[in-house]
Amino acid sequence: MSLDALAPDQRAVVQLVLQQDRSYEELAGLLGISAGAVRDRAHKGLSRLAPSGELGSAELGAVADYLLGQQSASERESTRSLLSSSPAARTWARSVSDELADVARSPLPGVPGDEAADLEPEPEPAAVAAEAPVRARPRPRPSRDRPAAAAAPAAP
Repeated sequence: MSLDALAPDQRAVVQLVLQQDRSYEELAGLLGISAGAVRDRAHKGLSRLAPSGELGSAELGAVADYLLGQQSASERESTRSLLSSSPAARTWARSVSDELADVARSPLPGVPGDEAADLEPEPEPAAVAAEAPVRARPRPRPSRDRPAAAAAPAAP
């Protein structure tokens, strides 16, 4: 199913989020509705793009917010953990992500469990060496037995 099949209000919210990088709060101000209403429209729109299978509404909502870039760093980590551990969540996220990819202005977040999202290229050893300058360690100084400093003559 494509975005064209969504209700107009759902399609508008999803497109504004993806094409203009708007937050739910920004859209709420523009549309004159609450941020919760914007979130609800986005979630319902995305849930129509692919069958949700075994996922509950909280899981669907978290994955929808993740795909739309509407989560804090800690929420993203939690959702990535969900996606890593739940085949149903991962399958749904992949399906929805495929539908949204052509609409989004910037790339959608990767779905953990996908080889492309999981594999971060390891820097090559030469690149690592070029990045970190090698600093010469100071040579240890040979110890010298020095006589104790002669006491200065006392002033009269």
